[in-house]
Amino acid sequence: MSNRNLFKIAGFVGIFILASKIFGLLRDLVIANIYGTSITADAYNFAYLLTGNILILIGGIGGPFHSATITILSRIKDNAKESGSFLLKIIIVTFFALTALTVLILYFKDPIIQFILPASGLEEVYRSKLWELTSNQLTIMSPLIIISGLLGIFCGVANIYGGYFWPSFGPALPSISIIIAILVTKDTTSGIALGIGTLIGATLQLLAQFPYTLKAILYENLKLTFLSKQKAVEDFGYFLGPALLSTTIGQFTVYIDGFFCSGLPEGSWTATLFANRLIQLPLGILVTSFLIPFFPRFSELANLNKTDDLKNTSMAVIKSLWFLSLPIAAFLLLFAKPIVSIIFQRGAFDESSTALVSTILVALILSMIAYVARDTLTRVFYSLGDSKTPLFIAFVAIITKIILNSLLVEKYQAPGIAFATSLVTVFNFLLLWILLRRKIGTLGFAKHLRSIVKMATATIIMILCGLLIVIGFGSYLPIFNVYSPCLKRSKIRTTANFPIFILGRKPNFQVIAFTSRKPTSPEHNNTLR
Repeated sequence: MSNRNLFKIAGFVGIFILASKIFGLLRDLVIANIYGTSITADAYNFAYLLTGNILILIGGIGGPFHSATITILSRIKDNAKESGSFLLKIIIVTFFALTALTVLILYFKDPIIQFILPASGLEEVYRSKLWELTSNQLTIMSPLIIISGLLGIFCGVANIYGGYFWPSFGPALPSISIIIAILVTKDTTSGIALGIGTLIGATLQLLAQFPYTLKAILYENLKLTFLSKQKAVEDFGYFLGPALLSTTIGQFTVYIDGFFCSGLPEGSWTATLFANRLIQLPLGILVTSFLIPFFPRFSELANLNKTDDLKNTSMAVIKSLWFLSLPIAAFLLLFAKPIVSIIFQRGAFDESSTALVSTILVALILSMIAYVARDTLTRVFYSLGDSKTPLFIAFVAIITKIILNSLLVEKYQAPGIAFATSLVTVFNFLLLWILLRRKIGTLGFAKHLRSIVKMATATIIMILCGLLIVIGFGSYLPIFNVYSPCLKRSKIRTTANFPIFILGRKPNFQVIAFTSRKPTSPEHNNTLR
């Protein structure tokens, strides 16, 4: 299939993912309206670290099971009996292995929660309530760990055999289920509806992929010789091991952020996740829509030893992603606070929540440009059968993240953690680029430098024009209710010193340095909502 056709497929996949992201945004709106940035929302999101986050990182598109399935299955897909036997074996082994892991986590859930969420510096009543709510959510959502590996395999099979709709739209099903669960149960305190809705939706997401896998393994005279050796299964294991470790180490960055946020004022972790989701809304659409059709193409070119075509194709993908993500980053930088206010500020999500989330959003913007290139280069390594190099880079990145979090969290709190994420993402991309260049030669960045400079220049002009428009016509914008949430100088005290640009009524920018204040007691800060 030509690159032009793959770009067309990327467009269609982008539409499916956009629909999925819209449902995800609606889910966040409902959660923000009902729970705000309360302890209930924090507990659900902390429990999601050990369950739903595994579903996304391990079982989602681009995760280790998905990548390993595409890399190995693309080599044997024309041999029906071999590919069918291969799939049955890895599905069975994955199911039993993840079931054992789930049982282990449930048995030790309380020590695990207390280790990951020390909540040091907070009141005992608040800490105990946080641990209790998190434990309840973890119990409900624990089957997501089993679903994660199977979902990754099923999505990989679907992509290999030309299925793009359900792997792309499937993530919308948990969002829809959560919305329905909240509306039906009318739960505003325990948050149990969040866990139940997440589990039901993930189960539906897995079942939606099943027809592709069923079609791939049901061939005439197929016999499962489970105990016999099969090279494809061995290759799958060799590839999956480093890829799984790489993802697990990368996952530690999320746990480390949760660890640092657990000792910050109420809602810091939920605010961080809301800001991340606003960043991931465009990035998820762009990265996933391009890499779903192009990752099998990378593997195909690598298997045929067409290194030059592989480099040209990967650079074409990176340039396309930069062309689309640069203006989005500029827009988010200019309008961070009004965007958060318009989308989330209602119900329990008040002005202080808006100020905190928008500050974190600004700190994350730098990561957008490096993120799309990093994920593309990682898939190039995987297509070359090299999952060890991304593992090494992930290990270095986690050490860097710990150091940066330690340096920034005390002064800047949650926004400091977000800015550390941006710096680590840039570092990750640069290290991937250097090591890939050593492996297959230059990717041709110099050859594409002119177009890259043009994109950067256009983005800078866009930012300057945006500033001029807001400065020159700021006093007229409240009439149209476009920028009014941000035109008034904020007097809200948030949980950070991290600077954020907020427009004043005068035609100039004013930098507001938010002050830090920890809750003295749960009752004083209305934490036990």
